[in-house]
Amino acid sequence: MLSLPTLVGKIITADCLHPNKDLAQIIIGKGGHYFLQVKGNKNYLFAPIKAAFPKKPPRYGPPEKGHGRIEQRAVLTLPTDAMKSSFPYARSIHAVYTKGIRDNTPYENVRYFISSLPAEGRLPIEWDRLVRGHWGGVENRNHWSKDAIWLEDKTRSRNPKLVGNLALIRNALLKIVADHKDAYGSLPALTEAMREDKSAAYRLIACTL
Repeated sequence: MLSLPTLVGKIITADCLHPNKDLAQIIIGKGGHYFLQVKGNKNYLFAPIKAAFPKKPPRYGPPEKGHGRIEQRAVLTLPTDAMKSSFPYARSIHAVYTKGIRDNTPYENVRYFISSLPAEGRLPIEWDRLVRGHWGGVENRNHWSKDAIWLEDKTRSRNPKLVGNLALIRNALLKIVADHKDAYGSLPALTEAMREDKSAAYRLIACTL
């Protein structure tokens, strides 16, 4: 059986594919906390969380400029519990509102989250840092690498075990190449070099093990 490291002092963030009860149990069992995005694919969670928040967002923060857009954000947090939300160890739910202009086109949306962290004790900006930290760290760096370079999102299989195992392999590869990609200039350049010389790929894996 795989032995997982302790998660004491850690907050695990994940996108809308991962708000499941088994994952929540594992995270809490290892001493951590979770902060998980919820969408309509988990409607038993999504519908009541969405209904709990007013349709009108709270007061937006000041405009921020970056990544080719001007955006304003607001975060609203409400307390909950495991029985009320039907999700283990849940203590808070969150609505993250964004509006702005990108490519001269206005947009507005709201995302919902559930967490084992209590609603009290954190400012809206601190909750927003969890959201930004996930997308800036996991999605923008790891997901871009696995999708744009290794075409993860083009996987056609609907077998959850196969998809999960392929994701684990790609994550392991990211760790393996982290100390070597600078020698090639970039991850795309390293990937192309490994395609041209498969023996180099085997040597890279062998020296890591």
